[in-house]
Amino acid sequence: MEKSMVFDKLKSIFGGGEEKKEEVSEEVGVKKESLSIDELKKRINKRRNQPLQEIEEDYESILERVSNVRGKIEDVNQSLLDAEAEEEVHPNIYKSASEAKRLFSNKVDRALEKMEPPSEPTWNGLLSFNRSLRDGVNLLQNARISHGNQVATLYEKEISKLNRLTNSAQSLSEELNSTLVNAKNKVDDFDELLEYLSEREEMLKAKKEFRKQIERLKNREQELEDKQEKKKKSLESLKKSNRFGELENLKEEKKKLIEKKDKISKKIEYTISEISRPLRKMSKMIERDEHMVSKEVLDAIDSYRDNPVQTALQEEEELPKLRALLQELEEVLEDKMKLDEKERKKRLEEVRDMMEKEKVRKLRSNYLEIEDKLNDLKKEIETSPLLEKKENLEKSIQENESEIDSVREKIEQIEEDLDEKEISIEENARKIREKAESILNVEIEEL
Repeated sequence: MEKSMVFDKLKSIFGGGEEKKEEVSEEVGVKKESLSIDELKKRINKRRNQPLQEIEEDYESILERVSNVRGKIEDVNQSLLDAEAEEEVHPNIYKSASEAKRLFSNKVDRALEKMEPPSEPTWNGLLSFNRSLRDGVNLLQNARISHGNQVATLYEKEISKLNRLTNSAQSLSEELNSTLVNAKNKVDDFDELLEYLSEREEMLKAKKEFRKQIERLKNREQELEDKQEKKKKSLESLKKSNRFGELENLKEEKKKLIEKKDKISKKIEYTISEISRPLRKMSKMIERDEHMVSKEVLDAIDSYRDNPVQTALQEEEELPKLRALLQELEEVLEDKMKLDEKERKKRLEEVRDMMEKEKVRKLRSNYLEIEDKLNDLKKEIETSPLLEKKENLEKSIQENESEIDSVREKIEQIEEDLDEKEISIEENARKIREKAESILNVEIEEL
C-alpha cells in the first residue's frame, strides 16, 4: 500500500496536474492566469527544477521499493540453490535440471548486481540507476526464458515466486522510466521556452539597434541636405555676381574666337585646295623627270599637299616656301603642263591671284592674331579665383549628393532588415504564447 502511494505521488507530480488543468480549463468563465515576461521567467525557473527536486526528494522511497523487490529475489534465489528435489526422478533429468538451476541462479546474481541502487540520490545517479535496473530486469527475463522451464520440472515453487518478482521488477522499471521521461520532457519544454525568451531579448536588442542606426542615418541625411542647400545657394550667388558675369562674357568671347579660328583654318585649307589639280600634275611631271625643281619647292609640294594649314602656320611670316611653290607652278602652267587652253588660263589666274592678293599670308596672320587673343583670354579665365571657387563648389555638391544617395540606400536596407526582424519577433511571440499556455496554462500580458 505504502509503495503504491509513493508512485502515485510521483504520478501526481508529472501527470496528475494535467487532469487538474483540464478540469479547470473546462470550467465556464474561468480566466487563465496572466503573467508578465519577468514573471514568466521566474515561474519557468522555479518549475523547471521542480521535477528533478521532487524525484530526488522521493528517491529513498523509490529505492526502498526496488531494494524490497531485490531482497526478495535474492532470498528466493538462495532458496532455489539450497532446494532439493522432493521426489525421485531419472538421473538424467536431475542432472539437466541441476545444471539449468546453476545457470539460472548465476544470471539472477548478475541481475541483482545491476539492480544495486546508487549511493547518492542525484538526478544523474537516478538516470544511471534507471538504465541499470532495466538491464537487470532483462537479465531476469533472459534467465526465465532460457532456463525457467527446465528448473521448474523440479523446483516449480521457487520458479513461480521468481517469475512474480520478475514481473514486479519489470513494472517498477517501466514506472520509473516513464516518470523520468515525463520529467525530462517537461524540463525540455521549459528549456525550449527559455530559449524562445532568450531569442526574443536578442531580437529586441537588434530591433533597438536598427532604430538607432536609422535615426543616426536620418540625422546625417538631414545634415547633408542642409549643407547641400547652402552650397547650392553659394553657387547660385556666385553665378549671379558681376565679376562672374564678366568671366562668363570672357568665356563666351573665347568660344567665338575659337569658332573664328576654325573658320580661318578651313579657309586656308580651301584656298590651297584650289591649286590641288595642277599641283598633282606638276608632282607627276617631277616623278617622270619631265620637270626639275629645287629641294625647297619639292619639300613645299609634299608639305602643302599633306597638311596645308599646319605648313602655312609653321612657315615664316612671308611664306617663302609657298611663294616658291606658286612661282614654280606658274612657270609650268605657262609652258610644260599639258592642259587645254581654257583650263590653263583658269589655273594661271588662280595661282597669280593667290600670289598677288597674298590670301594665305593674310589668313595666317589673322589666325595667329586670334590665337594670341585666345591665349590671353585663357590665362585670364584660368587665373580667376571665381572659376576655381565655382569648380570646387560644383565638385563638392556632386560629392555631397553621392553621399546623400549612399545614406539613403543604407536607411532603406536597414528599414528592410527592421521589417524582417519585426516579423521574426511576432513569430517568436506566437511560439512563446503557445508554449506558455501548453506547459503552464498561462497567458502573457505583453509581447
